[in-house]
Amino acid sequence: MLYAALYPTEVNSLWLLNPAVARSSFKSDVLKVITESGHNSLIARNVKEFQEVMALGMSKPPFIPKPMLEVLAQERIQNAALEERIFQKIIDHSVEDQIRGMETSTLIVFGNQDRIISIETADVLRKLLPNSKVVVVQNAGHVPMFEQPRQCAIDYVFFREPMLEG
Repeated sequence: MLYAALYPTEVNSLWLLNPAVARSSFKSDVLKVITESGHNSLIARNVKEFQEVMALGMSKPPFIPKPMLEVLAQERIQNAALEERIFQKIIDHSVEDQIRGMETSTLIVFGNQDRIISIETADVLRKLLPNSKVVVVQNAGHVPMFEQPRQCAIDYVFFREPMLEG
């Protein structure tokens, strides 16, 4: 979003999947606990915490055999310090003022069961971005493109089709 605001001629459209915009995003129960307690339950430092992050992020996390889960968790565990710094930057820096009134054609997608970013953020973004459309994906949490990939792909193609024809 910020790149599109800074370089509007270089960005044709945006596809925002459960985006955080800082101030408006922190109404979810998960983010309230993180900001109040200082413990970030979205950062995985071991395999058990990785499973907990998946449970927070998805409405119905898939079964993953333990050996595969351990492999998948390793990159997140190794990047915990980096993820912590990125998360802090998101908390410290709201992009709302920079994107207000931005004309870039934008598709805003939220899972209706997102516990990480408040779905109210979609309405905030829609008001900030006059050329935007909101799609709420049913039966999906914070990663609707993983939980409902077909629906997300259909919504994206439907959004992009008029731009590709023109």
